[in-house]
This record gives sequence, C-alpha cells and structure tokens, in this order.
Amino acid sequence: MLNLKILLLSRKFEIYSSHRLVEEIVSRGHTPLLWDPEWPLERLKIKPDIIIPRISSFQFQGAVKVLGALESMAAVSLNPSQNYSVARNKWQTYQALSANHIATPPTFLGNSFLSVLRGSTERKLLPLEFPVIVKQLESSKGDGVFLAKSVEEIYEIFQKTGDAELIVQEFFPEAFGTDVRAFVIGDQIHAVMKRTAQPGEFRSNLALGGTAEACELLPGESELILKATRLLGLQVSGVDLLRTRKGSLVLEANPCPGLEGIEKYSKKNLASSIIQYAEELYDKHQTSR
Repeated sequence: MLNLKILLLSRKFEIYSSHRLVEEIVSRGHTPLLWDPEWPLERLKIKPDIIIPRISSFQFQGAVKVLGALESMAAVSLNPSQNYSVARNKWQTYQALSANHIATPPTFLGNSFLSVLRGSTERKLLPLEFPVIVKQLESSKGDGVFLAKSVEEIYEIFQKTGDAELIVQEFFPEAFGTDVRAFVIGDQIHAVMKRTAQPGEFRSNLALGGTAEACELLPGESELILKATRLLGLQVSGVDLLRTRKGSLVLEANPCPGLEGIEKYSKKNLASSIIQYAEELYDKHQTSR
C-alpha cells in the first residue's frame, strides 16, 4: 500500500477518537492531514486521497458543505456528505427507515408547538401516551434529547431550544434506560456493547455518565443493523438499537460514532479497522479507473 494522504475533518483533534484515528493512520504508513471545517479551503495545499469526516452537530450544515467540497478532491470519503446529512437528521432517518419497513420507534415531526397539537387532532398528543421523547433533529451524545410528561413540558422544550422543528417519539419504559450500540464498518458488525443510563437518567449515552459492557446480538438484530446501514449508505456507523415489547427497534445510525467506549468494552482496535477499510475502498477506486 502506498503512503496515502488521509484527511481527518473534525473540530476536535484532541479527543480520543481523533487521536486513535491519527495513531492508526501513522502506524499503517500513511500521512494524516488534520482539517477544521472552519478553515478556508484555499489554504489546503495537499490533495487528500481519503477523507474521514468526524462532524458533530455544531454548525453542521456549514461543515457538510465543506465535506462536499473536499469530496471533489479525494478518491474516497467515509461517509459521503449526502448520506452523512440524512443520517445526522433524525427525521430524515426515521422517514427512510419506516419507508423501507425497518423497525423504528413511532415518530412525529412538529414544525412548532401548535403543529404538534394539530397533528394529533388537537385533543390527544400525536397518538402517543405520556411520557414521550422529544429530540432536536441533529442532536448527538444525548444533548437535545428530552423526556416530556405533559403537553406543557413539550411547550417548554420548544421554548427552551428555540427550534422550529423537533421530533416526538414513543417512550419505552421497559428498556430500563438501556440500548445496544453496534459498530459497523463496511458490511460487517465489528463490535457490540450494551449501554445503561445512570440512576435517574433515561439517556444511556456514555458522555452523560452511562456505563457499558460487551454483549451479544439477539437473533435478527444483525440483519436489522446491516439493512439500516445499507439503506442509509453509511460505510462507518454506530447503530443504536432499543429492545422493547415491540421487538428490537433501530433508534439511529450515527455517521460519527465515538471510539473510546466501544474500543474499551469490546477490546477491539476499531480505529485500525476503519483505516484498513478505507485502504480497501481506495484500492477498488484505483483499479476501477
């Protein structure tokens, strides 16, 4: 394998995931290029071979435009900007999953508090029982995710966030604040962990103090996970499953999954697997030219 120039598009180069990717880029004999989406692209003097986007929800739309511009320079992008945008948007993800009969929690979109009420025939909130989950469309790491126990609390969330759009989703108390994260690279599930929220918290995100342990997938879950990633066109993703009375449901497919927790609990070198997969995609691109 030639010495490839691999660009990491991120605002946070100091965090574990960025550090591990750079470490494995170097260990596999390649050159890392670190690029913040806020930097002017005319300053980028080296043409990258591969792009690894690590874009958070902060100023997301602008960062995706930068990713799209970078894709015209490189042979490979993990994940492509168009697919990245859909996967980051919880409403677009829900629409794609439900339209293709992939099990996911019942979800409704409100353009404002009044539209949420109108969408529920103005008498009953969205045909869902309280409490319900309310989410910002491009939230991550548990931020922008709320538990609402009344119409008044939903109104307060709209006021607090200032968002024009939020989604309202069925809450499954039987999950007991747990979910399953599967780390997918290409068409393979490389690691799985079960996350559990800390006492008094309904969100299981490790960034919010949740704990994790390695676990096995139940029958049918692997097929569900891979079907979701193929549909969304993701080459690297963290797919979250909720085990409920309705069966296993896909919550989301994160196109920028963190490495720290799942490498720790699975004891697998996922950063190396990502770089190896990028190498394989680059080889395929070169041979198909």
